[in-house]
Amino acid sequence: MDSDDLRPADEAILDELHGGRLTKGALVDLTGYSRNTVYHRLEVLAAAGYVDCVHEGTRLFELVDDPRSLDQSHE
Repeated sequence: MDSDDLRPADEAILDELHGGRLTKGALVDLTGYSRNTVYHRLEVLAAAGYVDCVHEGTRLFELVDDPRSLDQSHE
């Protein structure tokens, strides 16, 4: 997965995580996407290594690498 594969929900999640760690619930509120969409996209982003769940009990996520930044660094 690279920046070309990102969906609008992914972009919104990454944008919010640039400000620091957030829970899945906070990401739902801040992005306006449904819980199911946010949960699924977080799983996809985590599998790609872009975000990490740092506390399973609260579903607290942090940004690891933003693929949009990685693509820009190669230009």
